[in-house]
Amino acid sequence: METKPGKKIYYTLLFSVTCIGVLAASLLYGRDVSEIIRAVVSAGVGAGTILFLWEDHCARGKLFSDNGKHPKRFFFGYLCSFALTLFLPLIVADAWPFVAIYVLLGFLSCPFIGACSGTILLMLTVLIQGGGLPEFFMYVFAGFIALTLFGGLDEQVRAGLPLFIALLMQTVLLVCYHVMFLNESLSPAVLIVPVINAFINFALLIVILNVYAFHVVRRDAERYMEINDPAFALMLKIRDVSEAEYQRAIHTDYLTQRVAAALDMDQQRVRSCSYYHRAAVVLTEREPEKVLALFREYHFPEDAITLLEEVIRHKKGERMSAEATVVNLCETMIASLQFMFQKNSKAQLDYALLVDKIFEKKESDGELRESDLSLRGLRITKEMLKKETLYYDFLR
Repeated sequence: METKPGKKIYYTLLFSVTCIGVLAASLLYGRDVSEIIRAVVSAGVGAGTILFLWEDHCARGKLFSDNGKHPKRFFFGYLCSFALTLFLPLIVADAWPFVAIYVLLGFLSCPFIGACSGTILLMLTVLIQGGGLPEFFMYVFAGFIALTLFGGLDEQVRAGLPLFIALLMQTVLLVCYHVMFLNESLSPAVLIVPVINAFINFALLIVILNVYAFHVVRRDAERYMEINDPAFALMLKIRDVSEAEYQRAIHTDYLTQRVAAALDMDQQRVRSCSYYHRAAVVLTEREPEKVLALFREYHFPEDAITLLEEVIRHKKGERMSAEATVVNLCETMIASLQFMFQKNSKAQLDYALLVDKIFEKKESDGELRESDLSLRGLRITKEMLKKETLYYDFLR
């Protein structure tokens, strides 16, 4: 894979700091030669694995939010976490704050890379300490559970229940570590360090969640509010070029917003697609790359660009997401009505019959069979489109 010069600096720094840091820590903690070699080789393999996964996910657009455009976030977070792990052998194993490390690295990349990088740092900590497998497996399970729980945060950042469950599971696993592997009897004393660890992780996670919410989640929500506005700069540019395209976008947005709400979809993401999937009208060259570059020029959220790219590049017979299907159906309805009213503004139309014909045409063309929208979703979409009769009269 081709790597940009800026990334090479981050890659070199991550790899060299990981290897040199593990070597220095192993020497300072008095590990013997065989243990040092094992730790340094593991550090090199682990760092190389992280770099490969990052480059692969970045190239395929699999990273969270706009993390691919800001690699320094992940690499800075990784290096800070790595520096912390070098000091963890100084304290007892069941006080390590790895749940927070897993979540942090997952937020700055994606859950899979967060799981791999967190596990690699945990492995290096165990090797430097000269510990065994029990504590390793306890933290791996706790970290994976936390990543899964925190993977679906929305703009409201409802993290209370995931936070409680993640810390509860870590506490349970660490108590099991004491009872099953250290052969200690279950008593209040066994709970002391795991509970303290839970409070440490709680404090770290609160800081991580607030920073993540402010700089990533809510920032994207605010950006969606800006671009999903008929007075946004790109929308005004579309209007200057073609009033018809502008009006089609406005009316399509109205329908998609209502359908998306009924289907519990991400309304802001679907609305941005309904507004701008025909934005190529403002360009002299309508190549997909040019259109996507236009969205990046106006700083669209990456999730919005992903959906727009799917719609723009979609070819007949290819699979289509549920969100793209809703945009396609709503836009077809608006386009059909505008065409008919342009020919005769006083035409008396059977809107329900028109909706049925649109769905039949899409079905005969195979578009609905290749859609991820469920049968229930298709039924609700059809019902919603049939209900908007008063709005359709407004289009005359």
